[in-house]
Amino acid sequence: MNIHLERSGGFAGLRLSHELDSAELSPEDGKELDRLVETAHPFDLPGVIRAANPGADRFQYKLTLKAGPREHTVAVDEAAVPDSLRPLLNWLMEKVRKR
Repeated sequence: MNIHLERSGGFAGLRLSHELDSAELSPEDGKELDRLVETAHPFDLPGVIRAANPGADRFQYKLTLKAGPREHTVAVDEAAVPDSLRPLLNWLMEKVRKR
């Protein structure tokens, strides 16, 4: 599985971009990623999820997942992140911080 995560916005307006290939993860991280993706159901989410009141200093995320022949991109405002997707985004952001 390949994942591309972009985060933009926030107080400073900085853009962050990160690529992750599950084949390069440790077995433990690979299992955790699989579990988080299975729980998040990202392929079932609409392409755009906007908050009614997004807020000027909030982040926006763009997540693209490629798993075999399946590929899907979700653009979501921080205030509108579905509960099922938040653990996956948090885990990915933690990986970005550690790189």
